Amino acid sequence: MTAYIIRRLLWFIPVLVVVGLVTFTMAQITPGGPFDRNPEQGRRMNPGTERVLRAKFGMDLPVWRQFLRYMFFDVEKDTKTGQNKVVWGAISGNLGPTYRSQGRRTVQDEIFKGTKEKPSKFYYSARLGIQAFIFALLIGVPLGVLAALKQNTWIDYIVLFTATAFYSLSSLILGYLLLLVFASWLNWFTVLSNWDDPIRPWILPTLTLGLSSMGYIARIARSSVLEVKRQDYVRTARAKGLADMRVVWGHIVKNALLPIITISGPMLAGLVTGTLFTELIFQVPGMGRDFVAAVGARDYSMILGMTLFYCFILILMNLIVDLLYGVADPRISLS
Repeated sequence: MTAYIIRRLLWFIPVLVVVGLVTFTMAQITPGGPFDRNPEQGRRMNPGTERVLRAKFGMDLPVWRQFLRYMFFDVEKDTKTGQNKVVWGAISGNLGPTYRSQGRRTVQDEIFKGTKEKPSKFYYSARLGIQAFIFALLIGVPLGVLAALKQNTWIDYIVLFTATAFYSLSSLILGYLLLLVFASWLNWFTVLSNWDDPIRPWILPTLTLGLSSMGYIARIARSSVLEVKRQDYVRTARAKGLADMRVVWGHIVKNALLPIITISGPMLAGLVTGTLFTELIFQVPGMGRDFVAAVGARDYSMILGMTLFYCFILILMNLIVDLLYGVADPRISLS
C-alpha cells in the first residue's frame, strides 16, 4: 500500500509539468499581456514602468527559461549580498507573484491567506463545495437506491423525473431561479448576502450546486443497483432465504457503490476548487471570481497557479478514489 501511494504521488510531478507546459504555452500565444496599454479597459502604464516590471518578473527572458523558472527554479543575483541564489518555482509550492498586484502579493497569498475578520478565498470555495457534495451524496444515493428497488413504480418515475430535471438544469439557471423565488419573491434571503453570517448566505449556493450533483448521483446509483440486482449471487442470496434488508444492504448496495465512488472524486474536486457561475451569481468571495478576473487582466502567474492547483486537487481526489476501491471491494488489488 505504501509503495503504491508513493508511486502515485511521484506521478503527480510529470502530470503537473505537462499541465503547466500546456497552460504556459496557451498564455504565451494569447495576444496581449498583463502590462499592455489598453485605454478601452482603463489600463494605462508608462513604457518605462512596464519595462521595469517585465524585467522584475523575468518576462524579458527567453520563453523556455521563463517556463523553467516558473515550474522548477532559476538562479538569481541577490540585490543585497550580490551573490547568486536559487529561487524555487511551482514544483516547490511557490506559485509566483501576481502581476495585478505588481508583485506585492503571491498567488498563494491570494488563494490561501485570510485575516481574522475574513477567511481565505479557498475556505469559501472549499466549504461551499464540501457542503454541496455532502448534500448531493446524502440525498442522491438513497433516492437512487429507492428508485431501483421500486423499479417501474410511481416512486421510480418521480425520482427519475426529479433527478433528470435537476441534472439537466445548469447551475446558472438553477441559481437564478432559486434567487428569484426565495430572495426576490418570498424574501426569505437577501440578494446580496452578508458573508459574516455563518449559515444563511450558504443555503442557496449550496442548494444550487448540490441539487444538480444530486440528480447525477441518483441516476448513477439507480443504474448501478439495477445492474447488481440481476447478478447471480443476489439471486443465490435470495434463494438461500436471506432477509430482504440483508440482501439489499449486504449484497446490492455495497457492490453498487463502486460507480458512485468513481464519480465522487472528480465531482468533489470540481466543487471544492470553485464553481464559477454559482460564485458569480451569489457573490461568493471564493476562487472562481478570482480566476475570471485573472483571465480578464491576463495575470498569467495567477492563471497558471490556479490551474496547477485545480489539477493537483483533481489527481489527489483520483488517488483517494483508487484507495477507496480497495476498501469497498477487497478483491480489487492496488498493485
